[in-house]
Amino acid sequence: MSEPNGQAFSDRTVTTEDGLHLHLRDYDPGPHAIGSQLPVICLPGLTRNARDFHQLAMVLSRDVKAPRRVIALDYRGRGLSDGDDNKTNYTVLVETRDVIRVCACLDINQAAFIGTSRGGLIVHMLALAKPDLLAAVVLNDIGPVIEPRGLMQIRDDLNSAMPPRNWAAAADMLKARHGAGFPALGKQDWVEMADAIYREIDGRIVADADPAIAAQLMTIDFGKPLPDLEPI
Repeated sequence: MSEPNGQAFSDRTVTTEDGLHLHLRDYDPGPHAIGSQLPVICLPGLTRNARDFHQLAMVLSRDVKAPRRVIALDYRGRGLSDGDDNKTNYTVLVETRDVIRVCACLDINQAAFIGTSRGGLIVHMLALAKPDLLAAVVLNDIGPVIEPRGLMQIRDDLNSAMPPRNWAAAADMLKARHGAGFPALGKQDWVEMADAIYREIDGRIVADADPAIAAQLMTIDFGKPLPDLEPI
């Protein structure tokens, strides 16, 4: 999804406190923009990755009047980041510490954060652990109250999906599963979504996340109240 000249973004790596290598995309418009505009840090959903934000990052980093540096992160076990042998580390708290580590390594003291779903939960935790980092916040598909029905749908969707046969089938499968909820999306949109969600490994097209992450949802007891983040 980068441009042919390779200048859309730089692939960078940050090492976590426990030694994992986290991948991120750095859409850097240049030092003149960095000095005048706060950077934007994009945090994806549960099993998603930095590729979700490519189109948005291009718009923000190449805005004629106010270009911004955009950082899009792959959490541990997602995208091009290392997987974690300790599967219990796939938690919002650990991933929040990773985001703080990334900001420190990039010398980012304050930024605007865009959090989708899981990313929004991490933003809530940042508000407690490192509030000075947050200059502005955009929450997408998440809020302080987590709806059990929505989380159960995500659980079932992630744990029942079969790997697609090829890239065309991947786009068609996503449209069949989600098309009713997103009627405005066209054919190319589903192709780009497939490219963001899946990766080809050893000739097979697979979801670009450690399967243990989706499996964790199977252990949630929906008979008990979910955490309420409203006080944050």
